[in-house]
Order: sequence, then C-alpha cells, then structure tokens
Amino acid sequence: MGRQLAPLLVLALGLTAAAGARADSVTGVCPDGSFFVVRKPEDAPCSRPKLVDPADLPPIRPQLLPRPYTWYVDQMARDPNNPYNLLEAAEKIREARARNPRSESATSGARAPELPIATARELPRPGVALPELSEAELRDLLRVVEMRQQVASAELRIEDLRGGERLLILLAHSEAFETIVLDWFGMSAADRRVIAFVAVAPTRPTEFHPNFFVVQGSRTFRPDPRDPQELALLAGEPGTIPEGSVALGYLVVPAEFDPARPMELWWNDRSIEALLAPDLR
Repeated sequence: MGRQLAPLLVLALGLTAAAGARADSVTGVCPDGSFFVVRKPEDAPCSRPKLVDPADLPPIRPQLLPRPYTWYVDQMARDPNNPYNLLEAAEKIREARARNPRSESATSGARAPELPIATARELPRPGVALPELSEAELRDLLRVVEMRQQVASAELRIEDLRGGERLLILLAHSEAFETIVLDWFGMSAADRRVIAFVAVAPTRPTEFHPNFFVVQGSRTFRPDPRDPQELALLAGEPGTIPEGSVALGYLVVPAEFDPARPMELWWNDRSIEALLAPDLR
C-alpha cells in the first residue's frame, strides 16, 4: 500500500510546488511573440513586454487556426449559450420576476414572443435616425452594389443541402454612398469607412439577420445591429426575406479597416476575402 501511495504523494507535492511557483511568477509576451515566465516583471527577457494572466495567453501559432484567434474570443464573449453568459442572464430573469411576481402567472396561457428583431426600424436605437434615401436612391444603390461586383467581387453564396442557392450576399464599397452615410452622422472617412450590402433570396423565402464580422490583419470588428451608426437596413428587414426580394443596408467600420487592402468579411460562419476598392488606374 505504501508503495502505491508514494507516487501519488510525489505528484501531489509536485503540483503544490508548481502552484506555489505560479503564484509568485509573472507571465508575459515579448514583441517577437515569445512567451516568458519570470519571478518579477523587471526580469522579463525583453523590452516593452506585455504582462498577461496565463489563462489569457493566445495560441503560440495562431496562424494555424482556421479562423482568427480574436474571432473565437469575440464569438465566445457574445454567445448567449456560453455558460459564463448564462449566469448573468439567469440573474436578470430572477431579478425581473422578483420585481413583478405576477408576470409569470399573467402570461401562463400564452407563449412569450421572441425578442424584438422584427424590423429594422423597431430595433432599439439611441435616438439616432437612419439616413434618408428616396426609393430612386435605394434602387441606384442596389445597382451600384451589383455593378461593383464586376471590378471588386465580394459575394457570399449560401447553398442548401442539395446545392441550391438559398441566399446571396453582395458587399461593396462606394465612395459616394460612404459620403452620404458619414455626412448624415457627422463623421468623415478619417473616422469610419462604410460598406454597403445586399442580401437576396433568389429561389425561396430565406432567413437573414445582419450578423457581420470584419477581419483585416490583426484587427477585428463586429458592428452592432442595434446601432445605426454601425449597421442598419435601409430596405427590407431582418428575418425572412421573401422569394425574389432583397434586404439592402450598410455597415460602418473603423477607419483602420482599409477597403483598398484585402479584407475578410464574415456572415455567420461563412467568409470571403475581398478587395473592395482596387486601384483601377
């Protein structure tokens, strides 16, 4: 029995010693991408190190991931089914029921409606109006997005299990439309850039919600669909797009995202790499 317990005792002592070492150590990343563990910050083997908790260290070789590391971080943080987020959501529900104990019995005979994502103009907005475009201007914008595909193709084709085209998303950069949106919100191209998009349901009614995510180099950005200064639909609405109909809108990204350089554009779990503003000289 003593011989059987001896290895476990050695292992336990080793884990205890390692835990003690970690408690007295500092972890970080050097500018060349190397990791280090030292006793004090001043012992870091490089200048300008970034100190970080061991649990927050990025992958050693993030270029081998199928998607950018920051994409995974953002997805986990926003996933409502992440147990970490469920704790906060459950607490809010308990607090709401405590404030209004009759709410559950009052609605027991009917199914509660889904969260309001019905139409673009019903989304909660902080008192900010959408850019005003006439029907003719919206049709012109639709033609611009279609025509831009000839010189700067940016198409996401979503197919069903049989290979039939279920949804087509076109993205484009137009300086004229960008100026309209930025002027409306009192911004400039030095602050933000604008990307227009069209979602088409070519053969049958299809679900579409503007869940976009933009990646360029090490930068990532997810526009908030509740904020018209980041994303909005000018025609159509999130939800079901009728057969043969379109949803037309825009997303606003920080100025660091240059449409003249390759950009990765995600919708849900699909992505394309596109050059939205090629040099045509």
